[in-house]
Amino acid sequence: MESNGSQNNNKNDRLKDLITYFARMVAHLPEVKLDKLIYISQLYHYSNSGELLTKTRFFGLSYGPHAPLIRSTLKKQLDNKSLYLTESRTSSDPVYSNPCLIIKSSEQNDKNLSCLCLNTLREVVEDWGDKPYEHILDYTARTIPYLSTFYREPISWSLIQPYRDLKYALSLPQRVQIHRFVEEPEKARFQHHTYSDWCPVSINEVVEIYLALCGQLPDKIPSQGYLGFNLQNVLYAFDKLRNKNENATGKYPTEIDRAAQLTTSLLNHMSFKSYSSRVALKTGMLFLKKLCYSFGGDVLEYHWPDGNSHKILKKWFSRVSVKVDTK
Repeated sequence: MESNGSQNNNKNDRLKDLITYFARMVAHLPEVKLDKLIYISQLYHYSNSGELLTKTRFFGLSYGPHAPLIRSTLKKQLDNKSLYLTESRTSSDPVYSNPCLIIKSSEQNDKNLSCLCLNTLREVVEDWGDKPYEHILDYTARTIPYLSTFYREPISWSLIQPYRDLKYALSLPQRVQIHRFVEEPEKARFQHHTYSDWCPVSINEVVEIYLALCGQLPDKIPSQGYLGFNLQNVLYAFDKLRNKNENATGKYPTEIDRAAQLTTSLLNHMSFKSYSSRVALKTGMLFLKKLCYSFGGDVLEYHWPDGNSHKILKKWFSRVSVKVDTK
């Protein structure tokens, strides 16, 4: 069995092996794409196993997560000839394409990578290896570890508990739908479904509500001033809802009960700067909207609740919403 020190050294040294793997397995690999694929690998591995794939630090920057160490490591590998660069074009039409340098590998083995690590890398290549950089950037800039990290700060994985959907990000159509809901909740349309057995809303949707309230566009990378929120508190609010399967009377909580519970937890922790109250209330409304409730007009402008307690919010949701018969 390897010692902890040996394991840490392996993770520190693994970056060059990750670079080599992607240089061998991804046909068109410029440096910017490599940077994001290694971040995705870190995200997938942590989501799947709860362990870090590499100790390489990623920072929340203007164009998504970025690890400065990748460039210096890549340069060393180019210097020792284990990697090389070749010119390629971004389009098959030479008139409209721009030449760029792509990374290729001179090595052909994966002996330094464990089976668990290789499984993660294969998953990343299958999902993203042939995707254009713009699609990869759009994905990484909507992942929770990036969005929860303040601008120019390192992504602190130790503060992020691994969970099943950590690697999940909203697609552009899903983001557009959330932004429409924030603007006009009474007109928004969602298919009747539940995200899970206990909650129809995802953490990603809560964060997108926040970005919409900040005035961010769904098809753009969030501005640096709006990056960063308290992810631990948001996860706690969801965990508390999941664990509260029964109330004190032994009866299962109603849909209104659960919406009020989630809203109360988010309100009490105020995780989203000056927009926390609206994020919490919009989240409760989205919770009910996805369960086929409707709202008349802009209830937050004209019917703001007069308190944050579960009892008050339960009455408020009952007053401003109505269950729609979908049969």
